[in-house]
Amino acid sequence: MPVVQTVIFESVEVDVTSNKQLFIHPIHRVIAEEFPANVSLAVLSCCYDLKPGQYSCHHALLSPDKKKTLIDFNHEAVKLEVEGGGMGFRTTFEEVLIEGPGKYWIKVDISGGLRGDDVLLRVEERKKGAPRLNMRA
Repeated sequence: MPVVQTVIFESVEVDVTSNKQLFIHPIHRVIAEEFPANVSLAVLSCCYDLKPGQYSCHHALLSPDKKKTLIDFNHEAVKLEVEGGGMGFRTTFEEVLIEGPGKYWIKVDISGGLRGDDVLLRVEERKKGAPRLNMRA
């Protein structure tokens, strides 16, 4: 049975020595001091146990009510020739205008009728002058 998993990252960089993509800091929320805010993020969807065929991916960032698409991207189809194979699709969204705090959603559709779970991205407001969180362990 095919499986789709999606993770949101703060950014993607390329390692110059190996030319491999490095996914930086997985996130589940964004904190902004004022709105509207510009947000950049990367979405990685990995598909497993696929049948041979052509597969493409559509990523969309939806408003809290899921009725408005803020930004989206369609990947070109990639051919998979091996039974049980897998593939990944990465989309980078740059400077997306977020009007206010709320629960935003990443929607993932894979061609061939596969659908990933909608992934929640919380956008929260941090009051100016509030203490910063210490993230060190």
